[in-house]
Amino acid sequence: MTTRTLRSQLWTAVGGVFFEAPRLARFTVTALIASLCLPASAGAGLAKIRTAQDTNPRPKVFETRIVAREAMIDLDRDGQPESVFAFNGTIPGPQIDVNVGDTVTVRFKNELPLPSSIHWHGIEVNNKSDGTPVTQNEVLPGGSYTYRFKVTRPGIFWYHPHIKPSNQVWKGLYGPIIVTDKRDKKLKRRGVLPRKKRTLMLADVTVCKEPGANDFETFPQDESLPWSGPSLFPGNNAFPVPRDLCETPLTDSGRRLDTPLAAGVVPNVQPGSNCAAGFQSCRVNMGQWVLTNGVVPAARGGSPSSPGPLGTDAETIDLMAGEGLRLQVVNAAIHRYFRLRLTNEAGWALPLFRVGGEGGLLDKVRLEGGKNGSLVTKYEKREVLLAPANRADLVLLVRGRVGEILTLWTRDYSHTGSGFARTPTVPVLHIRIVGTLPAEDFFKLRTKTPLLTDPRINRPVETLPVANAKLLDPEAILPSLPGTANRKIRLTAPPAAIDGIVGGFDHASTGDYRDVPHIRSTRYARVGDLLTLEVANETMAHHPFHLHGFSFQPIRMKRGGKTLFRYKNPEFVDTVDIQPGHTLEFRVRLDDRPTRSGQATGGAVGRWLFHCHIFPHAALGMIGELMVLPVED
Repeated sequence: MTTRTLRSQLWTAVGGVFFEAPRLARFTVTALIASLCLPASAGAGLAKIRTAQDTNPRPKVFETRIVAREAMIDLDRDGQPESVFAFNGTIPGPQIDVNVGDTVTVRFKNELPLPSSIHWHGIEVNNKSDGTPVTQNEVLPGGSYTYRFKVTRPGIFWYHPHIKPSNQVWKGLYGPIIVTDKRDKKLKRRGVLPRKKRTLMLADVTVCKEPGANDFETFPQDESLPWSGPSLFPGNNAFPVPRDLCETPLTDSGRRLDTPLAAGVVPNVQPGSNCAAGFQSCRVNMGQWVLTNGVVPAARGGSPSSPGPLGTDAETIDLMAGEGLRLQVVNAAIHRYFRLRLTNEAGWALPLFRVGGEGGLLDKVRLEGGKNGSLVTKYEKREVLLAPANRADLVLLVRGRVGEILTLWTRDYSHTGSGFARTPTVPVLHIRIVGTLPAEDFFKLRTKTPLLTDPRINRPVETLPVANAKLLDPEAILPSLPGTANRKIRLTAPPAAIDGIVGGFDHASTGDYRDVPHIRSTRYARVGDLLTLEVANETMAHHPFHLHGFSFQPIRMKRGGKTLFRYKNPEFVDTVDIQPGHTLEFRVRLDDRPTRSGQATGGAVGRWLFHCHIFPHAALGMIGELMVLPVED
């Protein structure tokens, strides 16, 4: 068995794509890149993501250029690069590091052979910079667009396309944004937070083998691999498997072709909107390769409870016993859930302390997992779960003997309609202990350690008051518009929809974005409104709900009208995973912000999408919008 074949049983890679006439002639990315003689580049590596260059010398102003283009990147480091999409030639794209209050200008150039855009996930941008098909026209091949916004909230954010994003993000178009404030820096100076920090962007992908050699199972059964399910957990052979994706590939619009893809090509995965009628299923499987910062981490034998030998040429982060390491983690996968567990060589689970995430630092340190009130999380204490688009600010304590390898694993998580996704447990990061600090210098952290409530900071997370506004009646708006004033947003299937209404906001408009019509699931409110809304998951699978433009505060999780868990510690987020049959209640304040042109107010006015952040679900119709109107005169 070759190295590439063995690795493909563990993970999934990146490559080319077919496009559809009349927009573009059909071709593979591999062939195009070869014709352009573009050089191959290396993956970002586990410990290093390139930093975006600030080209503006003025203080409080950050300006850079981001180009989306095809590239050749050796994702599994076997000397055979794969065809991918990349921002500025790397996966992930360059990391943007800014401070609260900075103005960010990004000059985007699209050198892809298909339309694209950039959405600044979680950042409360002005409406013209949100990057969606209802806020701008698609950026055509060779075209450009300038995004300009002010960052007002600290936290871990990321950027990705939002014009047919499923395939583009899958192929590598994603990058991190870290927004820091003075409180973060003060806690680091005082030793409450560790000084050493890494950004981890996690994703997955499948890469095609030679025609006829593609797998009949996404994860072929391998007794040497650990699984989260029973010992005889079967491999995932539900449609579409790599054989389907690579031997009868999809066009960018989801239409099937009969010509197989070449080895090294990444197939499209987004099914067409008529998949239920024309194909076996609308399902999208996980990728065979897990990627950490754009590369496949070295495999490790055994399991989290009994780790075995580390793979050859393993890349590690080298640290001293006694050090603390801060991991700012982003789930950039289009479908995979990352259930993270850190173990030492004895198989003991080491704590992953949560110190922050989507809205900056927390009031105090916490451990996650287990049971929250009556809410069963379905992952264990000391683990961390990241649904698609979730982010987590974590701290781990390096403990052990010199030469020991600590491994951060991702385990399968029961989130599909049939339960587990049937993915093997694999590493995402390895830490090698190369020395030991003096005992008095050990970094220490425990649950409930004050962060924003530290007396030297004393700036706890704001608690939004009880909402004082209601959604507007669309029939009372002049002229009247389609929509609803129902504060409960229902996630329904089949087909994938909001309130049973299939949204069509995933793809580019055939005309001007301002002509895209509202639909019957559209909600309306005004700038400055403070709303209490609900999201009810009426399907058989989990859905990570994401709201554009506004961070919101979870209040409670309910099931059948009964409160299972009340969020006692306030936190601002933009994406929350909702289990089947559960309802999330949250508050959101529609704060105004400057416009893209620099006017002091008016940036909150416009159309803001909300959707399931499993991208294929949104593309099939689980997407709606909140229309924010100006304050009445």
